[in-house]
Amino acid sequence: MEVLYCFANASLTQRVLVYLLVKVRSQLDCVTVIFLNDHWVIRLKLTSWLEAKHCKDCWAFLNENGLPYHPPLVITLALKDLDAGCSPTQVMNRRHVVIVSHGAPSPEEIRYFQERFVSGLGYCPQSLV
Repeated sequence: MEVLYCFANASLTQRVLVYLLVKVRSQLDCVTVIFLNDHWVIRLKLTSWLEAKHCKDCWAFLNENGLPYHPPLVITLALKDLDAGCSPTQVMNRRHVVIVSHGAPSPEEIRYFQERFVSGLGYCPQSLV
């Protein structure tokens, strides 16, 4: 099962990753986090269907914090490249998409990306709050 959601800023994205680590860690196969300047995209790949209660809770949490995401072609191709075994760096160079994290969910990688990006800009855009 695969799910794509978008979130307004880094804090919401981190909150979602922490939630996933606590609630559905055992069913997570892969989590991909992409930064698109004005929003963040998370793709969840689950190894199996969630139990009914966990599924309802998970959907409610995702819908409360973000929106289902329908990717444009460039994002679809980037995700297919990752699935084909290309490294995030190769995909970023080929598709010009910022892949912050791919694999196990890691809120720390978002925090690190946020700090590096903001220090380079000298200010903090709304999507990096």
